[in-house]
Formats: sequence, structure tokens, C-alpha cells
Amino acid sequence: MSLAAAVRGWGGPPCRVPGAHYTGVSVEQIEVFCAGAAKAALAAPAAEFEGRRGLKLNCTFGPAGGLKRKALAGERVHMFILSRPTLEELEQAGLVEPGTIFDIGTTGVGVVVRKGRPLPDVSSPAALRQALLGAGSLTYGDPAHGDSSGTHFSWVIEKLGIGPELAGKTVLARLGVEVVEKVAQGSVEMGATQSSIILASADVALAGMLPQGLQRLTTYAAGLATGSSEPAREFGEFLGSAETRAHFERMGFARSLPAADPS
Repeated sequence: MSLAAAVRGWGGPPCRVPGAHYTGVSVEQIEVFCAGAAKAALAAPAAEFEGRRGLKLNCTFGPAGGLKRKALAGERVHMFILSRPTLEELEQAGLVEPGTIFDIGTTGVGVVVRKGRPLPDVSSPAALRQALLGAGSLTYGDPAHGDSSGTHFSWVIEKLGIGPELAGKTVLARLGVEVVEKVAQGSVEMGATQSSIILASADVALAGMLPQGLQRLTTYAAGLATGSSEPAREFGEFLGSAETRAHFERMGFARSLPAADPS
């Protein structure tokens, strides 16, 4: 199954080529570790690259922290698409080839509701606090799984001082794409995750970005694993092309936003 086909199913197993043997990794297949925030945005350029080159991308999606642990544990990978700080840590560990990291774009954390529902006001800390307290149920990525937006949103809840009030109506998701799934299905009323994931779904709406002072911008980047194959280098060049970067920008990855942590 190609990446373009596998990406239609949120949070599914890594895509694999039917009939291939996986005792090793051949040069005809490229192993990619990709953060969930970039999953939907990667589908179109991946399909185009596969069509042009006749190669297959075997992609493992998940939280950046979880994929980092897989790489440190020795799982085979050719290309990373993760948050820039995570890639830099892997570079320091000798798992990313020096000088190959380049930015895909920057995205922030937004609030998501099901399409057609009234959009809550989240434009200020006070408005966000009221919206969260008024929601019947809430979901965000589980920090225990290394979801970066979920880790940040748990900090936001603590900062707003409403942790006990939200605990009983919060359903944690494994990663950001599952946050959108739960809201789209109507099983949860409101969620928080990376805006790039929200904008990729036609079944939900972006109520708004987290307000100033509570926002966390994350820059995602690509980088080659140490010892990568030549096809993986070609894929890296394709990802870095002006055409592909413009696509990521249309999918919610801004070029101009600086990465910033809450102060």
C-alpha cells in the first residue's frame, strides 16, 4: 500500500508494500518516520514522488517523542519528518546526518469542534477558560505518548487553573489525528491539537488558535537518517523543492512564524 492510500486512515499501521520482504530495507523502499501533525500534508507530495520515481514510501506515523524513542532503539529509518528540536536531538545522537535538516513549516495549537457547531470564543485566556469549562467533553493528545500539542495543552489547562474541573470529562487521544477523529465522529465535543491537523479534515472546524501567552508554535523539519540510501536523498530534495514547500504552506505550515515556547 502506498503512503497516499495509507494516509486516508488516521492512526493506522505503518504502510507496507504488498509482497515485499522485510528482513532488510531495499533501495526501492524508503522508511519514513513522520510526526502526526504532518501526516495529511504529506499525502499528496508522497503520492507524486512515488509516481515519478516508482519507489515506495513505508511510513510510520506517531508523536515525535515516540518516533524518537523508536529511532534511539535502533529501528531502521531513512528519513525523518519531526519537530525541529527532536531532529536536532537525533542529530546530536548521531542518527541524523549533519547538515541535512531543513524546515517544512511552523504550526500552532488550535481548538477544534465538529463542523456545523457554533464556534466558541477562544480569543483570550479568559474566553478559552470559559469555553473549556462549558464544553461537555474534551480531548487532546496524551502527553504520556509524547504528543507535543497534548503536552503543551496540559500545561495550558494547568495555567488556567481548571485541571480538576476538566478531569472528569477529558478523553485523551494517542496523537493529534485521533483528536480530530473523535471530534469529527461526535464522541467528543471539543479538542485541541496542531492547526495543520484540524485544517486537513473537512468534518471539523478550527474554532481558533490558542490566544497569545498560551500559544506554542512548533517548527517541523525533515532530515536524512545517517547512512540513508540515495533514493531517500532524492525524496529529501523533493520535499525541499519550492513546489512541495508551497503545498505544506497551503496545508497550514507557515514559513514566516518563528518557533516559540510559552514564557
